[in-house]
Amino acid sequence: MSRNVTLMFTVLCFAVSGLLGQDQERKLAFFLPGLYGPGITLADPTAAGAPSHRAHFLQSSQESLRQFNTSLISQLTALPLPSPASGFTYVVDPSLGTLTRSAQSFGPILAERAETIGKNRVNVGFSYQHFGFDSIEGRDLDSIPSVFRHEDVPGVDLPLEQDLVTTTSNIDFSVDEFIVFVTYGIADRLDLSVALPIVRSDLSVQSTAHVERVGSGVDSDIHRFENGGATENWSTVGSASGIGDILLRAKATAIRWEDGGFAIAADVRLPTGDEENLLGSGAFGLKPFAVLSLKYGIFSPHVNVGYQWNGDSLIAGDIMAGVEGDLPDQFLYTGGVDVGVHPRVTLAFDILGQRVIDSQRITWTTLTVGDQSYPDFALRSGSFNLTNGAVGIKLNPVGQLLVDFSVIFAIDDAGLRDDATPLIGVSYAF
Repeated sequence: MSRNVTLMFTVLCFAVSGLLGQDQERKLAFFLPGLYGPGITLADPTAAGAPSHRAHFLQSSQESLRQFNTSLISQLTALPLPSPASGFTYVVDPSLGTLTRSAQSFGPILAERAETIGKNRVNVGFSYQHFGFDSIEGRDLDSIPSVFRHEDVPGVDLPLEQDLVTTTSNIDFSVDEFIVFVTYGIADRLDLSVALPIVRSDLSVQSTAHVERVGSGVDSDIHRFENGGATENWSTVGSASGIGDILLRAKATAIRWEDGGFAIAADVRLPTGDEENLLGSGAFGLKPFAVLSLKYGIFSPHVNVGYQWNGDSLIAGDIMAGVEGDLPDQFLYTGGVDVGVHPRVTLAFDILGQRVIDSQRITWTTLTVGDQSYPDFALRSGSFNLTNGAVGIKLNPVGQLLVDFSVIFAIDDAGLRDDATPLIGVSYAF
């Protein structure tokens, strides 16, 4: 046993050191709204009698990217996380007065079951997930369009006010999450768990802007970038790593019968992660939820239903101005089945659903000026659903050691999505 525990924590130390190997002083949450500095700057006009237009795209560029930034990163709290509960669950055998295994299955990977691990038993382990985000609201992150409109010149009506600046941005965003967890059975029907995430976020943005001389004419140089041309490029890249939001969980089996059980549980999320570096939510969270699990031979279906309350956070407000906003609440529901195909092998299948309540969302639009159309985006508020599927396997190679492998895959394209998220985990029960 000691050899297995030593091996597990050796792997843990190497993984954590890899995640913490690099850091970036610049705060990642400021990358998008600060991409163009104080704004897209145009050179002074040279046409005789032309009014100054040096900052006439400033306000729209700041506001558009700030809102996009808020919509993008406020959805990080909706990421599915693995359960810290043990795969080994026990009940007291009244005839013997000892603990016996309550199920052949090792349980789900991304959901809870009603059974507890048993009084005075301990489960420790870690898991690793990589989120390489591919799209937001159905559009690939490598081609995000936006249009910055000309600000009105007071007192005059000029054709040059129809000019636009169009941009196309390539956003490369990934999150590596390494979670260390401990679960302790303080009573036969009550477990307490602590999950400590170590997070690494990587963000790079490349953007190309082009002046569309709709009103001033293709030969005009009234609107041009400081490089003298109609096209300019911007880019920024960085990474950050550190502790994420710590999760505390309590689960109590309220009802237990021969072929199943019902439990009530609650998660408390502590805002210990640096929200300005996209390592945490920046908000306190509370999620009470209920768990129903059944047993039919080797099949163990389960259902989880809960509600996530979130507090205020900078990433849900105006991070450039330091103003907090309300991080959207979520209604969460999970249904699945784990199958004990062998005393040492369990297959797990889940559908993970989330209803994000009154959240800011991006809508892809088109701006038409004259006979030309330009792709753009707009912001709206509303509730929406996120649905993922997950398949995985739990292996028991020796003793009380479990090794988990699973993949989360997107079923719909709402919100910020990763097409496929791999997970690997190791745990040991004492």
